[in-house]
Amino acid sequence: MDEVSLVRKFMDADMQLTQDALDVLRKRGDAESAAELVLTNLKEMEGKPFLITADLVAKILEGGAKAEPASAAPISRPSPPPLEIRKAPPGEVTKKLPELARVKLKPKAAEFEPRIEVSNDITGRSYTEGGLKDFVNLFKDRYERLSRILRRRVDLHDSVPIGSLRSFGDKTQVKVIGMVSDKRETSGGHLLLEIEDLSGRASAWVFKGQQLMRKAAEVVVDEVIGVVGSVRSGDRAPRIFVRDIIWPDLPASREFSHAEEPVCAALISDLHVGSEMFLEDVFMKFVKWLRGEGGNAQQQELASRVKYVVIAGDIVDGVGVYPRQEEELLISDIFKQYDAAAKLLAQVPDHITMIIAPGNHDAVRASEPQPAISKDIAGGLHDLNSVMVGNPVKVALHGVKFLIYHGESFDDLVATMPGLNRQKSASLMIKLLQKRHLAPVYGGSTAISSEQQDYLVIDEVPDVFHCGHVHVYGYERYRGVEVVNSGAFQGETLYMRRLGVKPTPGIVPILDLQTRQTKVIRFA
Repeated sequence: MDEVSLVRKFMDADMQLTQDALDVLRKRGDAESAAELVLTNLKEMEGKPFLITADLVAKILEGGAKAEPASAAPISRPSPPPLEIRKAPPGEVTKKLPELARVKLKPKAAEFEPRIEVSNDITGRSYTEGGLKDFVNLFKDRYERLSRILRRRVDLHDSVPIGSLRSFGDKTQVKVIGMVSDKRETSGGHLLLEIEDLSGRASAWVFKGQQLMRKAAEVVVDEVIGVVGSVRSGDRAPRIFVRDIIWPDLPASREFSHAEEPVCAALISDLHVGSEMFLEDVFMKFVKWLRGEGGNAQQQELASRVKYVVIAGDIVDGVGVYPRQEEELLISDIFKQYDAAAKLLAQVPDHITMIIAPGNHDAVRASEPQPAISKDIAGGLHDLNSVMVGNPVKVALHGVKFLIYHGESFDDLVATMPGLNRQKSASLMIKLLQKRHLAPVYGGSTAISSEQQDYLVIDEVPDVFHCGHVHVYGYERYRGVEVVNSGAFQGETLYMRRLGVKPTPGIVPILDLQTRQTKVIRFA
């Protein structure tokens, strides 16, 4: 019986041979019957082991009886144990796991060349001087692009400029498109929205007791919306009594993009290398799975088709990002954090290309859009089989269009919109798609750079919207878009505990670019 067949026999039983265990079996003249005897004994054990060592094989073959499984480093199981926060001892960078028997099979993804197209990347294209004129131009660009999207909607194609409202008679039904400059509750409990376009300003009134109040509560300052209502004339500024509020949103139906080749993308984010709560052992299980060294036969086949690893920010934990962070840092030097991250990511197989975007913990400017992590700071990442990109960015992988955004603006959404919370990460992402903007609130916790165009407008509908930041896995399909928040590889920090966030680390969605199906592998 050849080596590959032996290893496959154990994989089919959801077990993995170490190289030494494989050697023990191969040295026997009756390797096949010996393997059957070992498998029979193992299947009858309580708590059947996943990693099969040479000692365990020898005990079974010598005694022909049940043996207790030898201790071994845990490998991912379909039903994971409760998550535990791991604190690494000082000075640890990587943890070596037992050498596994490697099947000499060429991964399917290695048969195809990478096909990557990057667009909407601020890297090397930031020309702002940060003056008042730059901010005026930024918001003008935001309004013009979002208003074009709104005017394409059937229910707003006959909208009129706000400046023309004075020419309409009292109680005339009108439709306008405007940017929200202010939102406040009146003393009578009504909601007042101040809206403006390039022609003028108006006040839009939503009266208490209406069902529309619930919808109006989701309006945020600085976003662009459509308003349907009746004009009230005679005031210094036109007033609209609102009957409906309309967001740009995504089209209800459209054609999907598919890859021609059977390749997959693994979506991850928020490694936070350098933090004491970085789950290095969990991350290494993921890397070893990519190398074909873990999981059952079905998972092995899926791993062999992974062509890309897409990382949506926070590669390292950074320094001075949140109060008292230094108490939870294992590596307090930002350069050494990136060195450690590069050593870990260097173990990803060579046939896999990594798309690496920054997050708010990375060593890039705080204001969005953010350029790619500099080679001067993280040269090791640039030396990998990687494509370093900014945040946000559009990336087409084999024709499938990804919108990658780390997600810092989620903090502003949670603070301003009722009913949203960080534990429902996909819901936060869908709100951004409905508003067609990645950071609709200006002046909150998300700093926005006054670029010549607004890189945060979602003018082109993606096939995949991938975020991170909240450390909570989420997935939904919204109007044909795969909405994925990939969780994290960091345990619960003091800051998360104060926010009430319960992280879900070690959950990795694998997207088949050909079928557009998503499978989830749990490594924690």
